[in-house]
Amino acid sequence: MNDSLEWFWGVLLGDFNEEPSMSQTIVSSIITAIPIIDQIADVRDVIANLYMLSKDSKDTWNWIALCITMIGLIPVLGSLLKGIFKILVRAIRDGLQHADEALDMILALVRGAGKGDPVKWLKSLPIDQYAKDSVKNFKKITTTLRFAISDLKHNWLATRIIGDKIRRLQLVEEQIKKLEILGEQRIPDTMRFLKQELDKLLDRAKPAKINGTTDTTNTLAHSAKPLMRIDYEVAVRRRVGEQISKMRAQGKSSEEIARFAQNERRAIGKEFKDATDPDLAKIIYARNNRIYGDPLGPTYEDMRRGYRIGNNGERIKIGNGPKTDEEIIESSQRTGGDDFPWEKIMEYNSAKKSGNRLNAERLLNQINTIVNKKG
Repeated sequence: MNDSLEWFWGVLLGDFNEEPSMSQTIVSSIITAIPIIDQIADVRDVIANLYMLSKDSKDTWNWIALCITMIGLIPVLGSLLKGIFKILVRAIRDGLQHADEALDMILALVRGAGKGDPVKWLKSLPIDQYAKDSVKNFKKITTTLRFAISDLKHNWLATRIIGDKIRRLQLVEEQIKKLEILGEQRIPDTMRFLKQELDKLLDRAKPAKINGTTDTTNTLAHSAKPLMRIDYEVAVRRRVGEQISKMRAQGKSSEEIARFAQNERRAIGKEFKDATDPDLAKIIYARNNRIYGDPLGPTYEDMRRGYRIGNNGERIKIGNGPKTDEEIIESSQRTGGDDFPWEKIMEYNSAKKSGNRLNAERLLNQINTIVNKKG
């Protein structure tokens, strides 16, 4: 029975199955060619969730993973909601050690989607309706799979390829039916659990005034920043800040820690700049070159000296002069960026996404003027 189930789930996993056998490849082609199941090839995540549930249908995390996948199938809002709940689940699994960071990211994600007050919008999510729709979609998928298996059992090519395994497909049908029945209760329960945990996280939000507004909204100040910026700040705090603590505990010298911290900060900066809109990245690089003479900011050596070496060998002062290793360690954990007009950058991203080229160009020029002090 176990061998038969493993083999068949290997068929359904499609691209998730890294090393499919020849028979699995052929049968997968047969299944996805059946009219009533052609849409299943576009929801492989659901198949992967079913596979995990077939191994352990009592594991709550398996049901949470399925629910997040089903949330992603909700029309229009699916991708946004899936991103929100993925961040939430990551925070829960991390023991809420970084709850405020998760909240920052969620609020930024909602604000970036133009939903107004993020907390108000998230609190009002119709989770019961989402649960009902998800159960309906889950049942549609599992029913379609069972119909496909039934057809497969009578397919002459599949019969020749699979041989005696074709008779064992009844076991797979029964298993999928069992998960379908379990889902009618587990999906709503899990959805309500996720909403309760989200509401608890939202209770941590404090009223904050967003630059450019005359009133306050119930959200953290950082939620006025794009999600990628929040990701960057989180990366700096974790990859630099946490490693610094570990290195101190290991008895590393201040110089070793300072060198690591500044190099890692520059590496993180490059990763995120490479993923940034190219036109925005040019503005950021120009700003860093203007201030530090380096597109990624000052090097460890520059900070220790308090100056950088120009193209003609001249000494160009950086900041307030030489920094000690401890000062470099401290500054490497600050993300800066206070001179960036984050609201306009959010507007620019929206204009670019919507295809409003003229508005995007106008905003890009405004951002460049503010950041690089032109005009």
